[in-house]
Amino acid sequence: MNVYKLTFWRVMVAVILLSAWQLFGGDLLSNPSEIGKYLVEYGGLNGEFWPDLQSTFQATAIGYFFGAIIGLVCGLLLAQSEKAAMIFKPYVLAVYGIPRIALAPVFIAWFGIALLSKVMMAGMVTFMLVFFNTYEGVRAADLDLRNTARVLGANRWQLFFRVTLPNASPWITAGLRIAIPQALVGAVVAEFIASERGLGFRMMENTGQLAMEGVMGGVLILMMIVVILNSILDKVEDYILRWRPKQSDTETN
Repeated sequence: MNVYKLTFWRVMVAVILLSAWQLFGGDLLSNPSEIGKYLVEYGGLNGEFWPDLQSTFQATAIGYFFGAIIGLVCGLLLAQSEKAAMIFKPYVLAVYGIPRIALAPVFIAWFGIALLSKVMMAGMVTFMLVFFNTYEGVRAADLDLRNTARVLGANRWQLFFRVTLPNASPWITAGLRIAIPQALVGAVVAEFIASERGLGFRMMENTGQLAMEGVMGGVLILMMIVVILNSILDKVEDYILRWRPKQSDTETN
């Protein structure tokens, strides 16, 4: 399917969904026209949208950046040592098993209601997802391919950068992709519990006032942020995995 047809069908699906929502949406979901009015007022007249968006996006971006780097490094290092993996993996699994929402009050108690607690929440979620995907990706690298590289004289660094890391890159990029909405969720959950600003704070304020157009408006904004960030990651992924044959190429062959 070419780009124009794909865009057409996506627009058609959006029109159908919005029309059905407008016709059948009630008090619990509001409707697109009321949500649109709220977003215009929220973004234009009151000027509250941009400080809220900046606060949430800043916490998500900083937490995602550092969580991804630390998770990537730790996953790569731990996958290189079987003994270290056997020692530390159960502890990481134990922390990973803690419900995310249970960590938010802890971070708020430790770091306050300002930006840092939201950053830590987003960073922790990102770290766990990137760490496990990186670790499993390195461990799942093709053993036959690695053995062949050794026979051809590849040293340890050449083996890592030219065989192991390219084989693990689809796992790593998948972890980075999954972590985007989860990091945003982490930051917003922290804003739900205690915050002075942010999209999560504004959604909770609207919930308390039973203003569903504000709540659903916040949900739509969060959805758009995730779509935009995933589009950016698509470009990064295409560059990183440019060595991998595209599906259209394999089908042609």
